[in-house]
Amino acid sequence: MLIKILKYLGYGILALIAISFFLPGSVHMVRQIEIAAPAAKIFNETNELKNWNDWSPWAKIDPNTKYVYSQPTTAGEGAYFNWTSNDKNVGNGKQTILSVKPNELIRSRTDFEGMGTSTSDFKFVAKDSTHTNVSWSFDMDLGLNPMMRFMGLKMGDWVAPDYERGLANLKAVCEK
Repeated sequence: MLIKILKYLGYGILALIAISFFLPGSVHMVRQIEIAAPAAKIFNETNELKNWNDWSPWAKIDPNTKYVYSQPTTAGEGAYFNWTSNDKNVGNGKQTILSVKPNELIRSRTDFEGMGTSTSDFKFVAKDSTHTNVSWSFDMDLGLNPMMRFMGLKMGDWVAPDYERGLANLKAVCEK
């Protein structure tokens, strides 16, 4: 009887692994907002990493998070910060700005300790001199890990509310 149970359990695990190879290998999610501020003001707010705690949705989850910033600069290509938190919803990791196009784009990489790496883009499209459409995207390669591929089915749904809160906070900061 035990051998039969183990055999069917093994078949079940193999079936789940096989199914995972038919699941998406990446996650892509985008959220956007219109902000009543010039693109340059919003760009400067998001390009300076030390400003992120003013609007980041994760800063409010654990105000005791510790940050270590790159030197000599905390803005622009190559700037980064490491964070450590005892809150499992914040965790530990590193955020690095990969590239910038002033007033148009900021691309960054986030290394989540033990959870993988993602990239995100802030894109700024000026509607006129006082209003800007801002989009914030999340992209993650899930690789061939079956568990990550199953998690990837919900990852966009898990990340989207944080991005929406972050954009609303950014709007409030930039419209002051």
